[in-house]
Amino acid sequence: MGNDEITFEDLLSEEPACGAPPKSFGQLLADGFPHRGGLAELAAIEQLGDPGPKLAAVRHEYLQILEMQRRGA
Repeated sequence: MGNDEITFEDLLSEEPACGAPPKSFGQLLADGFPHRGGLAELAAIEQLGDPGPKLAAVRHEYLQILEMQRRGA
């Protein structure tokens, strides 16, 4: 597994992510999910404003991950 892949353990991590949560979906697309980001980072992504039609797919994918995590909890 590469260093840039998100693992299940990363999502459950209570440790702070490396770097700040993204401020926009454009930044999320450019930078990717914060390294070692956990559920707090996923929740922060949920709170981001409407990304517009170009980044709606990015938002949809991250919200699906968050929903799966909530169902598993």
